[in-house]
Amino acid sequence: MIPAHRGPLVRTVASGVLVAIAVIASMHALTLVIDPGPWLTAGTTGVVLVSTTSCVVRYLLLRAAVDRAAVRRAAGQGPSADRAADRASGSASFVATAAGVAVAFWYVLARYGGPGQRFEPFVGPDSMGQVLERFRQATETMSTEVAPVGPGEAISMVAVGGTLLVLLVVDSLAGARMPGFAGVPLLLLWTPPLTLIGEVPWPVFVISVTAVLLLLTVDPVGVTPGRHNESDSVAVRRAQRSRSWITAATAVAVAATSLGVATGTAALPALAGTWNQLISTPSDTVELSSELDMRQPLSARSTSTVLTYTMADDDPAGPLRVMTLTAFDGVQTRRSVPDGGLAEFDPTTVLAPEGESAVGDRRQMNVRIGQLTGTELPLPLEPRTVDVRGDWAYDALRDEVRGSDGAEPGAPYTVEIIDRQLTPDRLRSAPTSGDPRSAGYTEVPDTEHRDEIAAYAQQVAGDASTRFDAAVALQNHLRSGEGFVYNPDADYRGSSDTVWDFLQNKEGYCTQYALSMMVMARSLDIPARIGIGWLPGRPDGQGGYRVTGQDSHAWPEIYFPTVGWVRFEPTPQIQTGPLPAYANPGVGNAPSAAPTPTRANEVPTQQPTRDAGQSDPAATSDATTGRDVSDQTLPGWAWAVAVIVALGVLVGAAWLLLRRRTEVEVLDPERAWSRVLALLAEQDVRLGPSVTLRRAPAFIADEVHTRTGAPLPDDVAERLTALADAAEEERYARHSTPPTAEELEELTTAVTTELTEVLARGKP
Repeated sequence: MIPAHRGPLVRTVASGVLVAIAVIASMHALTLVIDPGPWLTAGTTGVVLVSTTSCVVRYLLLRAAVDRAAVRRAAGQGPSADRAADRASGSASFVATAAGVAVAFWYVLARYGGPGQRFEPFVGPDSMGQVLERFRQATETMSTEVAPVGPGEAISMVAVGGTLLVLLVVDSLAGARMPGFAGVPLLLLWTPPLTLIGEVPWPVFVISVTAVLLLLTVDPVGVTPGRHNESDSVAVRRAQRSRSWITAATAVAVAATSLGVATGTAALPALAGTWNQLISTPSDTVELSSELDMRQPLSARSTSTVLTYTMADDDPAGPLRVMTLTAFDGVQTRRSVPDGGLAEFDPTTVLAPEGESAVGDRRQMNVRIGQLTGTELPLPLEPRTVDVRGDWAYDALRDEVRGSDGAEPGAPYTVEIIDRQLTPDRLRSAPTSGDPRSAGYTEVPDTEHRDEIAAYAQQVAGDASTRFDAAVALQNHLRSGEGFVYNPDADYRGSSDTVWDFLQNKEGYCTQYALSMMVMARSLDIPARIGIGWLPGRPDGQGGYRVTGQDSHAWPEIYFPTVGWVRFEPTPQIQTGPLPAYANPGVGNAPSAAPTPTRANEVPTQQPTRDAGQSDPAATSDATTGRDVSDQTLPGWAWAVAVIVALGVLVGAAWLLLRRRTEVEVLDPERAWSRVLALLAEQDVRLGPSVTLRRAPAFIADEVHTRTGAPLPDDVAERLTALADAAEEERYARHSTPPTAEELEELTTAVTTELTEVLARGKP
């Protein structure tokens, strides 16, 4: 708590420290989208360096301005000294910010403009070229990788440079006497995690908001360092001190309340996660839709926690499937293959379709349901045993575990996963007979481009010697070949053949990729279906993994006799992580690679929940509310908005400073009287502290008579008395009607002119 009347040194240092704390805290919000690393140290060092430079320059300039004002005030030029202090305050803010810009520019060049990761204090054109190249690399990373990204030099440079830019904007606003606006630019550092993850760490919120509130007590609006004011009395200082205490107490209350809420929500299972939900997409429950529409762009996704799980070996599980879809009419999927009947099971029963062998090691998975509803239980794709409470049964044909009451939030269950030891050699050697008897797995929609799609598939994979090689060829063609691009905004509304249009336009998200591969595989007489579920999620920081509504995904599954249904992944790696080893012959028979944790937002989800067993054809991707954070990369428009906001804040601050310096002074009785006193001081005529406004005209007349030997002219005395009376009424009268600004200007001009002439006649 710094009262407003403190000197420039204390207030400048306190303001700089609070600004630096707020910016460093907000910088840590970026750790949700950029893995922690040396960039945090580099960013903190840069903030301290730039903030210190700005504070030192601002203090030196303000100190010099205060000293000059004190000298002029001692000479009796109080009003002119105050005006000079006002101008110096604005100039000091501009110069200090300019110095900070120079140091920030040098720091980024020195830290990231050299070869490798060395700090090079001597910068030049080569440093600028290296920084521009790293910026290009960073933009490529942001457009191709999922969050959180690794702390590479390019991404680190963007994070540190953006933090320093925010620091400069906040510091300039604080130095420009606008502390109330200083917290707004901090939102630029909160935007990436809010956009991509839907949350900001509560310590960031608490520390940043508290620092900004305390900044109001350090630098209240309307107080200029070194400015003298006759009304700056004990009562005024007491009011300023009270205001500072109130603001400081508010900051403490905000911090304490935030800490209490965060601690309570973390400790109580019923409230866990609600802190993030307050600042993210509101959602109570999540349920996967049983229909995929190839025409629609990817809709918004809930950030609610679907489930959490831990693994005995600490490695993430593969995708968790909820349901399988078979029928596809060229636009939408639906369940046409009849269910295989529901069979009861116990924790020792191995749940797997008929003919699917479970031959490998076992892994234990402990799951707890979050905000998930629906009648299907999320399960790994491999054969497994399930220990779950409630009325659940197994459908071997669809390989689904369903219950009449559905999943209950907070309910736990345990899964033991049995590895099938899938390898390229085993899949290549699978028999060519023994496919499912249902024709639904090879049915191709009768669209206008059905023959062209079949020819396309034949061209891509028709020469493959085995079913496995054909599936890999189709997968790799869509995943990484021929210019296919992941685009969550792909819109095929109005298309009469969405698969063909996708193969021509080569832009889409998991629904387009999965369904297109299914149709092409079926056109080669390969049984295929669609699996819908969740990608493995992200580490929760407590030794487990957290799956949210943003991890929904769809993938094609190909049938291999004696092996069963096998997942392939045509959706690009930027959303799904690396391929399983069995689906990538280039890695041989190595164990399956664990998918990179991601938030893919791929499959339509529903909210609120449908009743169990209720068919809802209209419940597609449009049923979700919230913000689209689909591809986990900050889109170009978001960066453009951030730049525009930053420039707007800077331009607004400059405009306000310019307006303050060029604002025409509106004359009032107090200012008019100050002009008279300033003129008299210049003529070495000073009123003592005991001279009241009522006695001032007589005192001035006596001084003039003493200096000139002649009485003050009556008209001058009358005008002087009129100005003193107007000032006295403004100060002390409960109700007053002062002269207009024009009348005061005319009266003041006449008095100062006549006094100057009278006093000039008395000089030797």
